[in-house]
Amino acid sequence: MTSIKPITKKIINTPETCVDDNLRGVVAVYPQLQLHPKHRVITIRRQDDSMRVAILGGGGSGHEPFASGFIGSGMLDGAVAGGVFASPPTGHVLYGIAQLHKYNSGGVLVIIGNYTGDRLNFGKAIEKAKIAGIKVEGLIVGEDVASSKNKTGGRSMVGEVLFYKLCGAMALKGYDLETIRKTAVEANKNMATLGVCLSACSLPGQPPLFEISPDEMELGAGVHGEAGIAKVKMGTAKEIVKMLLAIIVGHLKLSRGDRVAVTVDNLGGTSFLEMNIISAETKDYLENHDITVERVYAGHLKTSLEMHGFQICLLLLNKEHGDLFLELLDAPTSAAAWTGGEISVRSDGGHVDDESLLKGDVRKEASGPSLSAKQQDLLRESLTSAAEVLIKSEALLNKLDSGCGDGDCGNTLKKFGHAILAYLKTASLEYVSNVLWDLSEIAETDMGGTSGGIYSLGLSAASQAFSIAASNSVPTWLSALESAIQAISKYGGAEPGDRTMLDTLHAVAETLKRCIEEELLAVLKKAAEAAERGAKATASMIARAGRASYVASGYTQQEDAGARAAALWLQAILCSIASKI
Repeated sequence: MTSIKPITKKIINTPETCVDDNLRGVVAVYPQLQLHPKHRVITIRRQDDSMRVAILGGGGSGHEPFASGFIGSGMLDGAVAGGVFASPPTGHVLYGIAQLHKYNSGGVLVIIGNYTGDRLNFGKAIEKAKIAGIKVEGLIVGEDVASSKNKTGGRSMVGEVLFYKLCGAMALKGYDLETIRKTAVEANKNMATLGVCLSACSLPGQPPLFEISPDEMELGAGVHGEAGIAKVKMGTAKEIVKMLLAIIVGHLKLSRGDRVAVTVDNLGGTSFLEMNIISAETKDYLENHDITVERVYAGHLKTSLEMHGFQICLLLLNKEHGDLFLELLDAPTSAAAWTGGEISVRSDGGHVDDESLLKGDVRKEASGPSLSAKQQDLLRESLTSAAEVLIKSEALLNKLDSGCGDGDCGNTLKKFGHAILAYLKTASLEYVSNVLWDLSEIAETDMGGTSGGIYSLGLSAASQAFSIAASNSVPTWLSALESAIQAISKYGGAEPGDRTMLDTLHAVAETLKRCIEEELLAVLKKAAEAAERGAKATASMIARAGRASYVASGYTQQEDAGARAAALWLQAILCSIASKI
């Protein structure tokens, strides 16, 4: 008989309001910061143009003080918070970019943690900001050794905080956007992190995410409550530090005489006593190997709620850039979580959103081929069929997603289906480019999460392809599909063969290329068959990107949920069109 794990106690109001309550607490303690509550954005209070580059960070909540605790002169200019362990939506990130650009004409550098949801949502916001004329660049960072063999590179761990410090110091010194970005890229090449935990954390209102035996530890645990890459026996502080540093030093290929800056990060539930012992053992180990420890930073930097554990991050201060890195790390900052300071001074100013920033729509004018009344009816029927099949397939998709994800793929796509049906009641379908753009916005606002980011990016890219097309034809739809695949791959990091929805889309695109000159009915039938093959093929694939790539292969024996979902709505659309021919 399976025992039910108890829900962990937390001192909050409700799980639903804990993120917003946390942000209210940040500005209560540090009134010199400005809260934009509707968008979960916190910024430095400014009234004039700094004339320099602004640094924007952020990501899921639950990692406090990351990221709002690092807002201050010499570090971040602003941060955007998502739900607990969830990427913030594109609209909130875009608001943060626009808010910072309003007071920092040198541009905005957005630091993006190397997670699929963040890459997609932050990436979409950057692209939309560029369309709106904002000077902005993104920087995807990640230094986790445990996941370093992943196709998209290691996950972003506590090293992300160091990028806030390095980039923020450069911005304050007046460096331009491109120079700051290039310097940070060099730092990322010379940084590595590895962690261990003794107990799992739990999301508000839920039990612990995984179990660890009393005599074991999780090696390589992530900051989102993910289990590690291996269970190892519990040891002393000296033994644990030795195990971690041996791996990190080997990964960075450090040798005698090298200099490093060390960060020892508390994952949330580790005592000060333990952290001090860990820091001492870390310094001793490195110096015993003739590696010079120039700096040690320790404390709560990027946590995982109440997880009992820690991470060690090493930044190699190499001959080319080491002195500059050290200078930037030593530069003064008023960010509270780094040192504290003047931003703790009381302020009576309120917290309001500047609603004028996001009123403009980057896609206003109708463009591309228009549809006849009959064609509009067919498009409406096809989209209705696609939406309905997503709603009906909720349980199936949740089941497929439960082995390697959150088990909520069906829930997410059901929301999308209902939103599409509501949209179709009043929407004009005269211009396909506008319809696809509207669906992109719906995916962003109504779906949320990684799936929302993927669909939003793909649909917006397809919209762009249609906006410059000469006719509503199979070649145009193929071009739109290929544009969607390219956009999803660019920011999601996946390619066909990586066990994602791209496998379904790619199979259909390749089939359309081969049979594009055939009779339409035959083309539709073959495309539907290709969608089925593409989804089924994922059952035997090794996940190399996305969330499924972080778990053992034993959890990915069935079809990928995203690939099956794509097959379902594609087949619904294709069959709906075929029935009218």
